[in-house]
Amino acid sequence: MTVIEGQQDDLGATWTEVGGRRIPDHYGRPERAHGAVRNVVGVTEMPYGVVVVRGDDRVEYVDNVVSNRVPADDGEGVYALLLDPQGGVELDLYVYNAGEQLLLFVPPGEAEPLAEEWREKVFIQDVEIEVASDGFAVFGVHGPKATEKIASVLNGASSPERHLSFVRGRMAEVGVTVVRTDAPTGEEGFEVVCTTGTTVNETGIERENAELVFDTLLNQGL
Repeated sequence: MTVIEGQQDDLGATWTEVGGRRIPDHYGRPERAHGAVRNVVGVTEMPYGVVVVRGDDRVEYVDNVVSNRVPADDGEGVYALLLDPQGGVELDLYVYNAGEQLLLFVPPGEAEPLAEEWREKVFIQDVEIEVASDGFAVFGVHGPKATEKIASVLNGASSPERHLSFVRGRMAEVGVTVVRTDAPTGEEGFEVVCTTGTTVNETGIERENAELVFDTLLNQGL
């Protein structure tokens, strides 16, 4: 389910279910949201399933089972397909090299079966596979002013420029990772990733990281 359900309800979210995960469908005026993305910038929660792969053989293991080369360097990502033995597409995913681990963003409902299948195929490799969908919040920021939006609220780093590269910084005292996405809306696009823990804000109040980041993206900066 969404990690910021209360905030979504406050915004008037109408809900739907995708891959067993409850997510906002629209907020009562979908044409207004469409106009924001086409003309300025829009923010949405991304309902990915998340799989974390660790261990010395993590890059080689994932590289052997997806269609595109997994980046060897921290801060880089790739879009890839998972193929069955006959070459058919089982699912598409994003693979990000985050230093000591790989982060895989997969469609809703696919993280658990993917992790289970891969664990069964690990033999002598040094690989650990964990489902971490509940440990991360991901927010899409899309529109012709998306770069300006990110630049106005991201501290400690500049907006990433290369496709599927990412930087680490802070928003509202929360550590975030900002990915330059592949522009699914046809406009500039980023995804802002944070953990689902808590942070004490500048007023001394403890709040959920996801709430702070979402509030910052909606109400601060551009």
